[in-house]
Amino acid sequence: QPKRPTTILPPVSIGPISSLEEMDLKTLKFQNKKLSERIEVRRQVERELEAQIETMQAKQTATDATLSLVNRYWDQLDENIKITLQRLGEETMEEIEENSTQDEDDLKKKCENVWHGMRDIASILFLAFHRLLSDSEFPVIKENVAGRLDFSRKAFAKVVDSQTALHKFVHLICFLVHSISENENIDINLKSEVSRLESENNNLQELTTAVQAEHHKYYLDRTNLEEKIGLLEERVEELQETAENARWDLKKIRLREDRLTRHLAEALDKINKGAITEATTTTTTAEADTLSKQPVNDQSEESIQLAESRLVELETMKKQNVDALKDLERTKFDLQNIPESLIIQSAEYRTLKSQFSVLYHESVQMKAMMDESRLLIQQTRNANLRRIEQMECDELQTQTKLRNELIQLEDTLAKVRHDYEALHTELEQNLAASEQAGPVNREMRHLINSLQNHNRQLKGEIQRYKRKIKDLQNELAKKTMAAMLHTILVKCCILNYVLVKICKMTENSHVGCNYTMNTAALHYTQLSSLNIFFHRFNDSTTKSNSNPTNYFPLPSRLKLKRPPPNMNSLESFTETPFILTTTCFNITETIEVKPEVKFNEENEELKQKLVEKELEVELNELKLLLDMYKGLSKEQRDKVGREELVRKLRKCEEDLGAAVDAAREAKEWRERKEEELLLRGPDVDTLRKMKVLEETIVELRRNLAATKQEEEALLSEMDVTGQAFEDMQEQNMRLLQQLREKDDANFKLMSERIKANQVHKLLQEEKNVLQDQTNTLHMQVDSQNQVVRMLEEKERALQNTLATMEKELNLRSQIMELHKRKAVEMSQLREDLLRELEKKKQRLLVVEELVDRKVELLEEEHFKISRLQEDGAKLRRKLDKHKKTEGLYSADEVLMEEIREYKTKLRCPCCNVHNKDAVLTKCFHVFCIKCIKTRYETRQRKCPKCNAGFGGNDFHRIYIE
Repeated sequence: QPKRPTTILPPVSIGPISSLEEMDLKTLKFQNKKLSERIEVRRQVERELEAQIETMQAKQTATDATLSLVNRYWDQLDENIKITLQRLGEETMEEIEENSTQDEDDLKKKCENVWHGMRDIASILFLAFHRLLSDSEFPVIKENVAGRLDFSRKAFAKVVDSQTALHKFVHLICFLVHSISENENIDINLKSEVSRLESENNNLQELTTAVQAEHHKYYLDRTNLEEKIGLLEERVEELQETAENARWDLKKIRLREDRLTRHLAEALDKINKGAITEATTTTTTAEADTLSKQPVNDQSEESIQLAESRLVELETMKKQNVDALKDLERTKFDLQNIPESLIIQSAEYRTLKSQFSVLYHESVQMKAMMDESRLLIQQTRNANLRRIEQMECDELQTQTKLRNELIQLEDTLAKVRHDYEALHTELEQNLAASEQAGPVNREMRHLINSLQNHNRQLKGEIQRYKRKIKDLQNELAKKTMAAMLHTILVKCCILNYVLVKICKMTENSHVGCNYTMNTAALHYTQLSSLNIFFHRFNDSTTKSNSNPTNYFPLPSRLKLKRPPPNMNSLESFTETPFILTTTCFNITETIEVKPEVKFNEENEELKQKLVEKELEVELNELKLLLDMYKGLSKEQRDKVGREELVRKLRKCEEDLGAAVDAAREAKEWRERKEEELLLRGPDVDTLRKMKVLEETIVELRRNLAATKQEEEALLSEMDVTGQAFEDMQEQNMRLLQQLREKDDANFKLMSERIKANQVHKLLQEEKNVLQDQTNTLHMQVDSQNQVVRMLEEKERALQNTLATMEKELNLRSQIMELHKRKAVEMSQLREDLLRELEKKKQRLLVVEELVDRKVELLEEEHFKISRLQEDGAKLRRKLDKHKKTEGLYSADEVLMEEIREYKTKLRCPCCNVHNKDAVLTKCFHVFCIKCIKTRYETRQRKCPKCNAGFGGNDFHRIYIE
């Protein structure tokens, strides 16, 4: 074989990639393409396997048919051997000649019935044989077939032995006849008959010798044929191996061709779409490209043409297969509807004829069985009569029992009714008592519900009063704290006022003035810190924002002349939401320093420095306090604030004690001065301020007494409500106890009522059960009567059927005798016809073998011719290409020639003028749009290539660049 040219496919190029996603997309496209190719290959393999399965199924059906034929003819052979053995015996002929007096029509019917039965038996036997062959394994089948073959051989040997025994018996009879003829004078007719029998016997001997010679000849021929068959089987196995190898090569070649066609289609698409640009290299590279592309193009064109030729062959083979399937269906239909002539000439009919004698014996046995059945019927009739009498006696006894039971049940029912009436009266009395107690119970429940609601309301009020008491206690604590602070502040203000006055009075002593001013500034800073802390305390407890300018109820007439220095820094460190204004801690009366008293500048600077130092100390303390407050929780802050307040109050108290001491000294000094002032007259302003302060103290004491009185009133009201609540709870307990007692009484009454209802239901159920029993007994008696009637009717029907069966048996026996006579005559005719038919079949088989051989030779020659035509077409195409490129010397000219050929391929095959720019979606053939439109308009709506019809929506324009 010439070496096949190998085509190296170019590697797959993904192209330029800008990102991983683009690379994944391109790889996925390539993978999808490969998957589609594999799916196409798999589909093709599946189609081939389906075709193989169909061929195997056809072969299986053919083998089943041959097996059925073998089994049928083998069974016929066995039956024929049995018949011959029976004929050669002594029993069958005598039994056939005994009964020959029966009617003809009845015998025909009997034979038809027997024929259908034997046909069913034969089908069952065939199915059993086929099932045996299909289910069993090969060694088991071989053993079964060998057993059958041994059986048939033995039977045939018995036939041969019986034939030889018969031959010897005939010879003995002839010898006796000759001896009798010699000894006695016998009639001439007997001698002639004996001579005729001798001649027939001689003929039969000659026939047997001829048959034996033919059998020996056939045996030798069979051995030769078996040797040839063995050689042919070996040859067939070799051919099968070669065929398998060829199929495998063909499959590989087809896969390769499919791959090449796909790559060729992709290359053509790229060329058409402009993916493959024109080569701009030198002539040497062009020549190399043309030399590399030309074999690929040639091979692709050759593969396309080969594929088309193979498609044509496949279509013809498909048509032949369809015709063969039609013939097979026709033969199956003919087998299902066999004509009567074939049935009469079939082997089954012959088997029926052989079994006719067996059926006759069976009919005789049936007669005997029928007599026995008559006796059995008579016996069953007598037994039924005796049983009916026994049933009547039993029925009388059951009726007497039922009467006695009914009387007893009536007595028990009367007793139960009496008890039921007594229970009913008791129940009515209990219901009346419960109805009387019902309204009282409803009123008590209503009262208990109202009291419970009242108790809930009282509990809610108690909770509300408790909350009010807590709020009042908190307000009282605040007010007491405010009063304490107020008193302290008032004292401090008075002390400041006194100190300022003393400072005014001491005009000469600078040292006393400085001391008093320093102490006044110190007390002022302490008062401002106390004011700020109290405001924080107020905010944390009440969260109220009313009147942020009046934190302490100071007298409105007291007013400081100027605020302390660095108040802004104090506010920034305290970080409170309020603003200290001049009205927060004002003293309405300005301290007027006499113009006579004037401090020099040095004293003022010293005083300011001292105040600033003290303020710095206070600010550091406040910073520490703020840091501590930020790190603590709310409760801890409140606790620390209270402790700090107490500490500051104690400190203030000490300062106030010192101030009081200083005030005493100042008072003494003041008294001395007042004596001097008495000469001038009393000071009206001071008296007025003292009165205002006394009035404020009185108002605060009055408010404190009022709050104490309110607290005492609320406590007394709480005691009263608690006592009322306890009384209501005791009353509710008593009412609940009464309700429990009444509920227990009602439960007792209800339980008695339920018991009475249950007793009533039980008695009712017993009554229903007794009624059901009586009804069932009546139904049993009726059913027994109906059974007796049915048995009598069946007995009559059986008697009628027995009479009809006797008549049918007589008729069938007559028909059977008539058919026996006709069967003997028909068997002789059939044997003659069978001999002729076998000869014709042998001739037909020879002719069929000759025809099959000739058909196979013709097919082989046709296949060879088709392959030669394909080779010739390949060579012609190569010659045409060689002629076209013969006069061309450069690669450019070759390329131009190929381009011209491709352009001619792109032209429309109808007009050969315009380019292909339209496709038919029915068959996907390409033409120009003008030709398709003209065909559509002129009603020639068929493809010019394949004559496939198309409509207005079945052609589309394409653009080939």
